[in-house]
Amino acid sequence: MKKKAKKLGLLSVIALTAIVTACGGNNGKVNDSKGNETPPKEPSKTETQDTGQTSDKEIPLTVQFPKSDNTIEIPIYEDKMNRFKEKYPNVTMTKNDWWYKSDEIGIKMAAHQAPSGFYVPATEGSTLVEHQWAADLTPFLANYEHAKEFNEKLTEQFTIDGKVYAVPKNGYIMSVLINKKLFADKNVALPSADWTWDDFYEAAKATADPAKGIAGFAIMAKGNEGGWNWTNFLYQAGGSAQKVEDGKVVSIFNSDAGVKAMEFMKKLRWEGDALPQNWALNYGDVYNLFKQSRAAIVLGNSGQIEDAVNNGGMNKDDLLLLPMPSMEKGGPHVGVLGGNYMIVNPQESPETQQAAFNFITFDMFNDSEIDVLKKTIEDRKSKGQIYTYGNAAYYYTPDSEFGKKMASLIDQYPDTVYKIDPEVIKATTGIPEAAYNGQEYYAAITNVMQEVFTNKDADVKALLDAAAKNFDSEVLSKVVVK
Repeated sequence: MKKKAKKLGLLSVIALTAIVTACGGNNGKVNDSKGNETPPKEPSKTETQDTGQTSDKEIPLTVQFPKSDNTIEIPIYEDKMNRFKEKYPNVTMTKNDWWYKSDEIGIKMAAHQAPSGFYVPATEGSTLVEHQWAADLTPFLANYEHAKEFNEKLTEQFTIDGKVYAVPKNGYIMSVLINKKLFADKNVALPSADWTWDDFYEAAKATADPAKGIAGFAIMAKGNEGGWNWTNFLYQAGGSAQKVEDGKVVSIFNSDAGVKAMEFMKKLRWEGDALPQNWALNYGDVYNLFKQSRAAIVLGNSGQIEDAVNNGGMNKDDLLLLPMPSMEKGGPHVGVLGGNYMIVNPQESPETQQAAFNFITFDMFNDSEIDVLKKTIEDRKSKGQIYTYGNAAYYYTPDSEFGKKMASLIDQYPDTVYKIDPEVIKATTGIPEAAYNGQEYYAAITNVMQEVFTNKDADVKALLDAAAKNFDSEVLSKVVVK
C-alpha cells in the first residue's frame, strides 16, 4: 500500500448522506480523568491476538445498532450479535444507535459516548486521523487471516504511512441511472455504454418535458451533495479538487477542467432546459423525482435501482445503469469512488478494541456472510422485491475465492437479483473523493452551482476562482501536511 500524507478523505453510504463540517470540544483530543490530553491507547502485540477474546475476562463492547425505525437492518444485526456472542461469550455487548455525523463526532469523542466501532464515510479520513479518533488497525490486521484479500482500491483511502485506520465495508463508483420508459415516451434512443457529454446533453434535453414537470436530468444542488454530484464531471474533464504543493494543500477545482465541468452544468440548465424547474434538490428529493418518473436521468449506483423497485414500485425492466459519460469520444468513464468504512474507537481498552475489530470483520470473507446474503435474497423473493448485484468497489475482489462464492449464490436467483451488466462495470473508472476536508469542498462547489443555476449570465471562471480563494483561506490554509 502506498505512502500518503497525513490527511486523506472517505466514502459514503453506500447510499450517501450529506454531512457538514466536523467540530468538537478540546480540538478532538482524548482526555484523561484529570482533563490532561493523552494519546489514544495502543494495543500491544500480545493484546491484539484474537485468541485472547475467548478468555474468562469480561470485555465490554458497545455495538453500533440501527435506529428503531430501521426494521430491515435490526434483525440482521440481532442475528450477528447472537452469533458473535456464541463465539465470544465473555464479550458483553451494549447497543448504541448513534451514527456518524461530522458535526457530532467531536462532541461524542470528548464525552466518550461513541460506539466501540462505527461506520464513517470516505471523506472523513483526514478529520478522523488528524484528531486521533480512529485507532491504528495495523496490529489487528497482522493477525487477521484475510488482511491481504481486501480490494486495494478501497483500503488505500485510509492508509497513511503504512498504517491502516479503517476497514472497507462497501463502496461505490458513481454511475448513471436511466428511466427507459421516459426515453421511450419521447422516442429517444437509449444511450450506449460508450456515451459522451454530447450524448448526455442531447438525451437530457430530448427527454425533458417541462410542461409535464419532467426533467431530463435531475442533479443534486441544495446541500453538500451538489458538489459531490458535480465532482464526477470535474474528474471526467481531467481535473482534480486539490493538490499538495510545497507542504500545503491548495484548491485546483478552478482549473480549465473545472470551468468546462461547470459550463456543462450551465448549458444543461439554460440551453437544454433539462433540469427540474425547482432545481434546489437534495439527495432524497432527486431519487423521489426519479421514482415518480419525473426525471429521466440521475446519478447513482445499484442501490438506487433497489430503492426504485422495492420502495418506488418501478419495474426493474424500465431501469438501466450506465457508466458516467466521457467528456470526449474514447475518453475514460470516470465516477467518484467512495463508500463506507468501519473504524475502531481508540478510546477503548486494547481488549475492547480487539473485540470491536472482531465484530466488524466477523462475517467478512466467510460463509456466514454468504448465509446472511442468502437470507436477505430469500426475504426479498418472498416479498416480490429485488436485490442488486454487480459493483466495481466491493470490499473483496470479484475474482477472489470469496467473490466467486458470492457470484455462485447470486446465479441461483435470476428472477430476484438484478445483475449489473459486467461491461458497464468494466468500463467504469473510479477516482477517490477529495482527500482534505471533502465535505466543506462539496459545500463550496454547491454554492457555485446555485449561482450558475440562478443567473443565466453567471461568470463561471470568476465564481470558481472566488470559491477556491475563499476555501483555501478559510479551510485548507489550516491543514498541516506531514
